[in-house]
Amino acid sequence: MSDKKLPWWVSGPPGTGKTRGFIKRKYKKFISEGIDWNRIVVLSHTVNAAKEILKAVKEIPEMKKIPDDALEEQICTIHSYFHGEGKKRKVFGSKDHRNFCKENYEMNFWRFDPTKRPSWDKHPLHVFISRIHGKRIKPQEHWITDHQWYVDKGYKQLNVLNRLKDKLKDFKEKNGLKSYEDMIDDFIFNSKEPTDIDVLIVDEAQDCNVPQVEALLKAATNVDQDKFFFVGDKDQSIYGYSGAHNNFFTFLEKNHSYKFNEDEEPLEQGHRCGDTINRICKNIINPQRKKLSLSEKIWLPKEDVIGNHYWVPRLNEPCSAMATLIKKILTTKETFLFTYRGNPTNNHTSEFLQKHGIDYKIVSNEHNFISRKILRCFDTYDRWYNDEVSLKQIKEYWPFLPGITFKVRGKGNVKEAFQKVIDGNYNIKQLHTMGLVTEEALQYKPFHLAVKNSDDTQHKKIRQEVNYIKKVLKHFGIEEKPRVEHDNIHKIKGLTYDNVVVNLSVYQRENDIFESERLGYVGYSRGITDCWTIGAEMFDRSDRFTSLGGIQHDRRRIFSIPTENRERSLERQFSRI
Repeated sequence: MSDKKLPWWVSGPPGTGKTRGFIKRKYKKFISEGIDWNRIVVLSHTVNAAKEILKAVKEIPEMKKIPDDALEEQICTIHSYFHGEGKKRKVFGSKDHRNFCKENYEMNFWRFDPTKRPSWDKHPLHVFISRIHGKRIKPQEHWITDHQWYVDKGYKQLNVLNRLKDKLKDFKEKNGLKSYEDMIDDFIFNSKEPTDIDVLIVDEAQDCNVPQVEALLKAATNVDQDKFFFVGDKDQSIYGYSGAHNNFFTFLEKNHSYKFNEDEEPLEQGHRCGDTINRICKNIINPQRKKLSLSEKIWLPKEDVIGNHYWVPRLNEPCSAMATLIKKILTTKETFLFTYRGNPTNNHTSEFLQKHGIDYKIVSNEHNFISRKILRCFDTYDRWYNDEVSLKQIKEYWPFLPGITFKVRGKGNVKEAFQKVIDGNYNIKQLHTMGLVTEEALQYKPFHLAVKNSDDTQHKKIRQEVNYIKKVLKHFGIEEKPRVEHDNIHKIKGLTYDNVVVNLSVYQRENDIFESERLGYVGYSRGITDCWTIGAEMFDRSDRFTSLGGIQHDRRRIFSIPTENRERSLERQFSRI
């Protein structure tokens, strides 16, 4: 790295305002100095993070008139930026993946994905390629440490994956396609000129893998030293498995940290975490920083927010702390996050929430577990299924019934088809006699059959959901979106909730001995007020670093948080019922 210009490392603990504090402030300063906005590049890792930065920049008076679509070329994800540098080359996508699978039986996607909708980013070949690329290692080196995962997926020999990798390369060349890995490497190795920009700021830089760091250093070749920044929190680096360059960021923090000027506000005041969560985060991460010869991390909690911590022995074990959690979910309008390391904890969490009739969604899934349409349909089911049903009601509710529609005979929209009887009231049989609905409308009514306990197997799913739907409607009504979400820790970075529930149950070992602590640090720091810790059920005391289980070893130190009106130990206060 000695021949490359190094970025200034700007460290900001969770919730200290890296985006709306440092990045926005620097952007405004550069604009005021006369730097053209189209020569200022701000990059992040996710689309949502890039949108937040764009929103903050648009608050600057000079930037309000700049169209969003123009700014989006300069404020975007790292992948999008280098895709743009490649003159908008055609990206290898899901459709191309399916075509490649059809040409190569060894992809085994029918067996790998029982839904028959293969996801490229989850396929073992994609994982294989992205891992060796992200870490800049040889396939054999990766195979030595991670081969068991591929064996479990049906790929028992390294030569099969290597052969598929070569075939994929030929497939992309034949069809003029590029993966994001290809575009990054094209820029690093084939681009003769660095990007012509004056400022480069990278948000959440600790998530950059080795090739991304190489590309960013090259992109900043002509950028002045005082206009090149990596902004992030090294202790939130949790993508070691995909090549996150943690050693590089440790080096930057020790040797090239940004020194705030007297007229600048350092990133020390927290705007998210209350006192209790703030203390827990410090208790988790500072001992690990000491082992790396890094200074203790100090930042202030959110003002006037205390919060409580509750210990829950196991997810499905009744206790007063769990009762407090459920009561708070059902009686307040606050938001809640359940988070964990990975499978099968996610399934256990879903089952728990369904059991208690809690409306929820998975963060990384665009669809709710129970859609708003289904809730509205069931809420009005009795009225809808009455013999005396107006056409207005029918047109309003028929799209909400999964698997059925009132099929209008002939072509044209619904209004045209029903125009002659639009003002009348009719029962279902009369509409069928008039030829306005088919036999299907009479025969398949999922909720009706479910309520009548029909044995028809096609209604099994809706029958299983009916009791859950009733509970959700009773407790929550039809809220615009669920207040309770859950997902693994890698999927919830950058998000904020009023309350957080961290499940220490784990099912895999981390390659980096400190990554388990960093995962816990990220998980707890998503919350504002109260937090709950669920004990690890599959915990091996002989293995200090079994993922999040390592935190449980030190739970008396980590969770001994003095708060108002409570100094007793967690074990005594939250005893089992």
